Formats: sequence, structure tokens, C-alpha cells
Amino acid sequence: MASIAGIGSNGVMVNARSTVLERPARSALPVAPGRPYGGVSPDERVSERRARLVEAGIELFGTRGLRATTVRSVCAAAGLTDRYFYESFATLEALLQAVYQALMDGLRARMPAPTATRGRADAAEVERRFTVGYELWFEAVREPRFARIVLAEVLGVNAEVDALYEAGMRDFSERTAASLAGLKLSAERRVLVGHALVGAATQVARVWAGSGYRASRRSVVRTCVLVAMSTLRALEAEQHAAPLTP
Repeated sequence: MASIAGIGSNGVMVNARSTVLERPARSALPVAPGRPYGGVSPDERVSERRARLVEAGIELFGTRGLRATTVRSVCAAAGLTDRYFYESFATLEALLQAVYQALMDGLRARMPAPTATRGRADAAEVERRFTVGYELWFEAVREPRFARIVLAEVLGVNAEVDALYEAGMRDFSERTAASLAGLKLSAERRVLVGHALVGAATQVARVWAGSGYRASRRSVVRTCVLVAMSTLRALEAEQHAAPLTP
């Protein structure tokens, strides 16, 4: 899964009563060496099976949720036997990490690279950057499976998933703060402002998805752009009184 547009759905569902909390963790199985088959190497076959499991995880975590999903249902959706799950993943939580990473990597690949500017950036250019970023974010959130996984399913699972989520938030806060490069902010203040703007966009996304996307995407994008630009203007005004914001 390299991009959001590649999300698939194969509709194979298996009803199961057990939850993720009831299943013991197992170590991912080592990959046994083998010969190429049909011109495909063993490593390529493992990679292909892993990709199918990730796609199945997107479908099931994004529709049922982590706690209503089992290893068996993931394998059924992927068209694989259970043994192949442990070839790539030790637990469902490990699969969730791979799913989250795939979705965020797909979003990140579509976003323009952060651009640092020397001196004060033109306000119209800063607004354009914010608009492009928020457009891509809310386009991704408009896909219900993406929204459920990224905004809800990864929260409060375990320390490893929490760390991955926090790393994703840091990355996007740094990208957001890059648009404020022309301001003389301390490093600490820049981090806080970046997280504040990302947090606002994340919460707006939760409300929007939770409402069934009642508001237009244009409306939610514009709301976040106004928050960002108002923050920019407030910081600029503040710097008239102090050369470096603590």
C-alpha cells in the first residue's frame, strides 16, 4: 500500500467472537529459504503476501475495528491461510502498525515537501501552502476506512502503536511549522505551534467524519486555513513587541 488510492476491498468476511485482547501474542515466523517459483523469488512472494495482509487489515480495521478483527478473518480477507500471517506479523497490533504506516506514507507521498524560506514569507504563498496541505489531509479523511484507522483505531492500543502515532504527529507538525519559517520563533515555540495547528486539523477531521461528512470539504479546509492564518498574523503582531518569542 503506497497510496490511499490503492486501498482495495475484497469483501471476504469471517464472523468471530474472540477479540484481540483474548489472543496470545506469537512471534513472527522466520522466512525459510526457497527457490524462485514462476520467476518470483521467495522474498518477493513474502512481500506480496504481506501487502495482501496489509490491504485486508485496512478493510477490516477500517470497517469492523481492531477489537472485532481476528487473525483468521484477516487471512480469509487476504485469501491466505493462517500460517502466512505469522510469517510477517507477530500480532494483530503489529499489523495495525503496518496499516497505519502504509496509510500515512501514502498521504505523505502526495504532500509537497516542506519548504523553508529565508526572511518573511509572502502571506498569500503561506496561505496557498496551508490550503494544499489541508486539501490533501481532508481528501484522505473523506475515505471512511482511513478516517477510522488514523483517527480512532490507533489510539490507546499499546506503547508501540502510541509511539508510532506520536511520531506521525511530530512529522506533520514539523511540516506545518515549516510554513512559518519566516517568523523568529524559538525552537520550543515552533514545536508547540506546529502541534497546535495539527491538533486543530485532527480534531476537525474527527468531528467531520463523525458527522457523516455533513459539511463540505471546502468548508473544513477553509476553517483550518483560517485558524492557521490567524495564528500567523497573531505571531507576527506579537513579534512587534518582542524580537524572539519565548
